[in-house]
Amino acid sequence: MRATRVRRFGVVLLVLFGVQFAVGMLLNLFVELPTSHPGSAGDEYFARSAASLLWSLSGRGGPALLVHALLGAAAAVGSIVLFVLCVARRVRGWRWLSGLAALFTVGAFFNGMSFVDYGEDFSSAIMAGCWLLAVACLVAALVRHPGWRGTRA
Repeated sequence: MRATRVRRFGVVLLVLFGVQFAVGMLLNLFVELPTSHPGSAGDEYFARSAASLLWSLSGRGGPALLVHALLGAAAAVGSIVLFVLCVARRVRGWRWLSGLAALFTVGAFFNGMSFVDYGEDFSSAIMAGCWLLAVACLVAALVRHPGWRGTRA
């Protein structure tokens, strides 16, 4: 029973990642972020990123950035929750993969904030790579443990 809930949570998280991808592409192709905003100046990374995140979530960066930031935060929190559930419930086959998915999702989140802070394309590339690895980990967990028992040919 517990593995079924974890699988459902994983599928919901994958759908969230898919929507996140679509909004990210919309943002990447059709929106130009201003070069001057809260978080675009300063020395300390975490202070800049916090200011950028709050600015993004305020909607002043546009609706696409707002939705992308909300979905990114939800994906980061959701992937951590999935990992904690897998560890707490001792769901076999999901612990390592959900842990890696959480790690890569948090990495994507921080590199997304770094992109807003500095405007460097490399941060966007790292964000996309981390996103892809997180999705691959979730897909691998779902494929390894599909949740149904079929007959083998």
